[in-house]
Amino acid sequence: MGTPPIEPSVLTSPPNGDPLAPPLAAPLAPPLAAPIAAPSSVRHDVSARTVVKVVAVTALTIGGLWLVLKLATILLLLFVAFLLTAALDPIAGRLERRGLPRPVSVGLLALALVAVVTLLLLLLIPPLIDQGAQFGDQLPSYIDRAKGLSRGNPALVDRLRAAAGSGSASPTVLLGGALAIGAGVVKGVSDLVILLVMTVYLLVDGERSYGWAVHFLPPKQRANVRRALPEISRVVSGYLIGQVATSLLFGVFAYLLLWTEHVPQPLLLAVAAAVLDAIPVAGVLLATAPAALLALTVSPQAAAIVLGGYVIYHQLESHVLVPRIYAGRLRISSFAVLVAALVGWTLLGVVGVLLALPVAAAIPVIEQIWREEPGAAS
Repeated sequence: MGTPPIEPSVLTSPPNGDPLAPPLAAPLAPPLAAPIAAPSSVRHDVSARTVVKVVAVTALTIGGLWLVLKLATILLLLFVAFLLTAALDPIAGRLERRGLPRPVSVGLLALALVAVVTLLLLLLIPPLIDQGAQFGDQLPSYIDRAKGLSRGNPALVDRLRAAAGSGSASPTVLLGGALAIGAGVVKGVSDLVILLVMTVYLLVDGERSYGWAVHFLPPKQRANVRRALPEISRVVSGYLIGQVATSLLFGVFAYLLLWTEHVPQPLLLAVAAAVLDAIPVAGVLLATAPAALLALTVSPQAAAIVLGGYVIYHQLESHVLVPRIYAGRLRISSFAVLVAALVGWTLLGVVGVLLALPVAAAIPVIEQIWREEPGAAS
């Protein structure tokens, strides 16, 4: 057979003309470009059911927020009732272990609370009203006494005197203030009654309420909640009892100091000091400033004594009384206390600060129990 002829379009001669050299392949033609597809529009079909779901979720969210705002007072009272229940449950438990039935123990505890609150109101409210009225009447004279100490800014003193004089002499202002105070007293008493009823109900029927609340949780979480509740109750109870003790001590000290130095309205300032003692960081400043200013109307020496006494007592309370009263029940740092106070102030003001601290004190207990294995605790 003969050799087929070589197509010149397939092979080419070597560039050096050597007939023995392998022929070179012809260059390949460039590939054809793929045709460009025309842009197509993407269509998203949204079903009517999806639209209804989105609208329903949005409406429920807005409605839930509106409902929370409308029920804010009741929710706040319920939260305070839970805190009081956690604080009083150990005391009711001790009475129950002494042989008293649970309802009887709770009833005696409620009667004792009502008696203490009523006694305090009867002892404090009338003199507080009298001293508050005296403060309003004598405010212009207090400003006049301070005029000699404010010679650098006489215009400020004149404006303060004019405002104080117009406020104390205007019948409209007096009537409005009296109505506001009366409405506040009525609302406060009604809130106290509602709070007491909620607390008594939770103390008596708390086990059934607890069972209803936790049956939605998985079994492991129920066990953690069951272990956490006694510790939370112990911590909250220790905090509230300790805070009441430190506030009472500070109030008694403030009253004796102010009465000794003949500072006007000593009971009013002492009650304010006892309440403000529960506010961390800023409480001592808010309690000291008005006491020192009113003492300044007596004499600079009295103001210096009051200021020094408040500062020394605060140091004594922080380094001696608080460690002994709380006795290691609270495992929370000063920075956490500050953050909790700021969060509470942002949400609810002074009431938020008072409520945020026991919650912050209970967080380390909850964290420790939740991080432990179920079989680790013995």
